[in-house]
Amino acid sequence: MVMAAGIWRLDTRLFPIRFVRVQGSLQHLRLREVEQALRPLSQGYWSIDLDRVADAVRRIPWVEAVVVRRVWPDVLELVVREQEPVLRWGRDALLNRRGEAFKPETLQGYRHLPGLTGPANYRRRLFRAYHSMNEALRPLEMRILELEVDSRRSWRMKLDGGMEIQLGRVSPEAVFARLVRAMTRLGKDECRRIERLDGRYEHGFAVRWQRQGATRGGRTLKLERHG
Repeated sequence: MVMAAGIWRLDTRLFPIRFVRVQGSLQHLRLREVEQALRPLSQGYWSIDLDRVADAVRRIPWVEAVVVRRVWPDVLELVVREQEPVLRWGRDALLNRRGEAFKPETLQGYRHLPGLTGPANYRRRLFRAYHSMNEALRPLEMRILELEVDSRRSWRMKLDGGMEIQLGRVSPEAVFARLVRAMTRLGKDECRRIERLDGRYEHGFAVRWQRQGATRGGRTLKLERHG
């Protein structure tokens, strides 16, 4: 028996990729985007670099993950998982379940999502804070619509009932925890009457009550903390 081994160059014209198959539960990804991403990588069935294909497709905004494989004799198959947005980030981006930002062409259809705003290096901190703070508000049947860190690094939020909360720059998470304890003592019905809550005091906080139907209409009270 004679055995032989060798290396030769495949002619991509003899082994072309004739079809690209895209699979997944897709609502936003457009096939033209995939086509544009793959056009510079057009090669033969055996010579195409699957890792480069995956990297190119992952750069499409609505793609969270992709698996690429060859299907004999002439198919390149892409199994795509789309981004699942849970929050808005700034004016033009969305955040997925892991707090990763992506920028689609438009936010149409997602303006209803709660929004986070702040410096870029605050994104992950705000993402974590949003979830933990929302959990703390759950017994009061309230949730956060906006959570913002401004240019002075001062924190503020707006709740679904219209209440605004100022947390300030110093230990905002600790200030929030203190305010929630006070709100819990007030009770959820009384909390719904609060227009603005300011925790930027060392030993207390200020409350502005809603005008309509409130006997303490509009004036600001400073509540001292005890214990």
